[in-house]
Amino acid sequence: MIAAVNKTTTPERRKYVRIPVKQILNYEKFTARSLSIGNIEKKVETITRNMSAGGLLFETDEKFKLGTLLKLEMKVPGWEKFKAEFYKKDKTSRSGLVVILASVVRVEIIQPETKFDIGVCFVGIDKGHQGALSKYIKKEIK
Repeated sequence: MIAAVNKTTTPERRKYVRIPVKQILNYEKFTARSLSIGNIEKKVETITRNMSAGGLLFETDEKFKLGTLLKLEMKVPGWEKFKAEFYKKDKTSRSGLVVILASVVRVEIIQPETKFDIGVCFVGIDKGHQGALSKYIKKEIK
């Protein structure tokens, strides 16, 4: 006998709160060749669907295997003011990209062979940037 699972009683497994957010995201596969000087990998631009301080979801036309490492670059307007820094001129730090190394943990087919939702977990992110993203997300929820 197979028991039905009631989704309303299933505990949330995510460590971080996600928010729906559409940000421009540039990604590329991260390999050993990525570390070599002068190596230019193909960067792909897409839009995020949602984000947390520990991962994000985006749509792409490329299907990835679980565990694939990606280098992500994105601008999140306003997140810089949550960065902990010794000195901030004009009360905000310089605008810049958030650069993250992430592992693919979910691949969902939207349209066979043409569109996929890719869920990634951050595996390499500056702890200060992760803290700033977490504070930014908490502010956006309110």
